[in-house]
Amino acid sequence: MAHLKGQGKTFIFPVFIMGSFCITILAGLLGTLLPSLNYLPVIGHTQISLKPWLDFFSYPGIKTSIRVTLFSGLATSFGVVSLAFLFISFFYGNALWKFFEKILSPVLSIPHAAFAIGFGFLIAPSGWLVRMVSPGMTGFVYPPDWVFLNDPEGVSLAIGLVIKEFPFLIMVAMGALGQLEIEKTILAGKALGYQKEQVWLKILIPRLYPHLRLSIFAIIAYSLSVVDMAIILGPSSPPTLAVLILKWFNDPDVNFKLMAAAGSLFLFSMVGLSILFVFFMERAVCFFLRFRITNGKRRSFPARFKSIVFFMVAGIIFFTGAASVVLVIWSVTWRWQFPDVFPIVWTLKLWAKGLASSFDPVMTTVITGMASAFIGLVLTIGCLEHDADSKKNQTLNYNTYIHYFLYLPLLIPQITFMAGIQLSLVILGMDGYWITLVWSHLLFVLPYMFISLSATYRAYDTRFTDQAMLLKRSYPSVLFRVKLPMLLKPVLFSFAIGFCVSVAQYIPTMLVGAGRFSTITTQVVNLASGSDRRAIAVYALIQQSLAMIIYAVAVISPKILYYNKKGMQV
Repeated sequence: MAHLKGQGKTFIFPVFIMGSFCITILAGLLGTLLPSLNYLPVIGHTQISLKPWLDFFSYPGIKTSIRVTLFSGLATSFGVVSLAFLFISFFYGNALWKFFEKILSPVLSIPHAAFAIGFGFLIAPSGWLVRMVSPGMTGFVYPPDWVFLNDPEGVSLAIGLVIKEFPFLIMVAMGALGQLEIEKTILAGKALGYQKEQVWLKILIPRLYPHLRLSIFAIIAYSLSVVDMAIILGPSSPPTLAVLILKWFNDPDVNFKLMAAAGSLFLFSMVGLSILFVFFMERAVCFFLRFRITNGKRRSFPARFKSIVFFMVAGIIFFTGAASVVLVIWSVTWRWQFPDVFPIVWTLKLWAKGLASSFDPVMTTVITGMASAFIGLVLTIGCLEHDADSKKNQTLNYNTYIHYFLYLPLLIPQITFMAGIQLSLVILGMDGYWITLVWSHLLFVLPYMFISLSATYRAYDTRFTDQAMLLKRSYPSVLFRVKLPMLLKPVLFSFAIGFCVSVAQYIPTMLVGAGRFSTITTQVVNLASGSDRRAIAVYALIQQSLAMIIYAVAVISPKILYYNKKGMQV
């Protein structure tokens, strides 16, 4: 009790998060495990058997689905990690790095589904890229019979995932880089005759990797189990495994739910084995590259790839921006024939119709996003306050293992435990409630908010609050009148990230919402399979605009408050 008294009541926050996350995920996994063993009494299956597994492995095209899933997921993970490390090694601190740092917030704010639709409009046979060079350079007067989009091998899906996940890993790396003595290490290495890139690859990257390990594992899990981007960019016959599983879960024949449960557990095992493989590969790389790190060579072999990395990162920036531009063009198009570069007839009628028909989904998205982001912000600040208090008083720190619990929803495929959570909620009679929908979003909102805020929050100079406490101010007064106002910008930025993560949630809304809640994301993904690009573009831009508005508010609000306060002082 002495420890708890010394820590105050902030220990409640990490304990609540660890307990609730653990219970929720275990319930979800149990709710998936039992149906996979043919046990689902609500539809009359009470005999334990392996029939769902046999049905799963004998389903037509299942081997192709597994192969495409493995290729797109592992290729994405390898591409993102390799490109991120090379980009950091070659360009940290220079003009490209600073430019990318400035655009990182708007890039991260683009929802996956909206980007995937815009990217698809670019690379399709009748897409904007082909139009730009036709017919002058290609001779095409009709769209070519090429399979760039929805290719059967999942290449377009892998490229889209690399473009979308690369900024996330760079964001995590930026927070971790502040914990390394970069300038001193590079100066020491240069004094010994090492190239800057060699210093990065031999010293700084090995020190940086442990800080990024869980984020890399999360990228592996997401790439193997993504649904919304796979529906838009991936193959359709057969689709990736996650898309196929979701199709089974939504099939009118309830017997398919048993096979879907078996498939989701198989997907979970694929993710687990992939992460385990990477973990052991780390050890092998450390063993076999130990000699190269200590061989004393000053010249950097990967430095010859610097120009390639530059063009790849420039390509990521280009495709991210061009995807948004082509969405804007399609949203105001009335008639756009191939191979015209721009529409022949423009109109705003589709916007009027889209805004009217999307009002209810938008309101559901905004209210759910605001609620989950606010709750996530309270829990995040509570955990970080407990962390600061326990370090100051040298008492038990419950935050020591909280990262593992926070990352659990990111390391387990959504479809695996969300389907189990849906079943558990049905049994408890709590399915289809708004509060359960908010909680399902919070499982994914909270980890990203904690990642984005923790580094800045822990770097806060506690002397300001110590001075305020010496003036006999209460702890809540110091927190809300001194500390949080000084940290307003990162706090609002974290809130914006949480809101954007909530906006992008598709599977939790589909499964936990029980079809009673329609968000702008579910509308976008459902429309993506249609043929009217104009309507799809309008909905995708509405989804993207919600995230952009929140980010803009997070950036502008501190400046407005600062100038207003400065004017009042004058």
